[in-house]
Amino acid sequence: MQRTALILAAAAALCAPAAPAAAQSPADSADVRCLMVLQVVGRDPKQAEQAAKGIFFYLGRLSARGPVSRLEPLLKAEAMKLTPAQGQVELTRCGGELNGRGGELQAVNRRLAASVAPKPPPAKK
Repeated sequence: MQRTALILAAAAALCAPAAPAAAQSPADSADVRCLMVLQVVGRDPKQAEQAAKGIFFYLGRLSARGPVSRLEPLLKAEAMKLTPAQGQVELTRCGGELNGRGGELQAVNRRLAASVAPKPPPAKK
């Protein structure tokens, strides 16, 4: 309940009149929503570190598709559409995506560790 109220408050704060947002892709919209909900979650000291990791992940994806300066109108446009219920759905979606990517990286690291592990010396005869 409190998280939903925080999401609504953040969305309202971002709803100030803005210039029309530049054309945005569905990927930009999805990543901006993740950025928004993770910023709200990050206000909780118990979740701040994990939220920060997610924020940097989504900020990296967004900046790979264009300059960070374009984010302000994108954030405002998405904030005007995001309801508290949608915020909770987005948080679940984004968390699942982050966990999936983290699992992929762990699998790569396990394979790399196995491929470079020192070989035991040959058995003595």
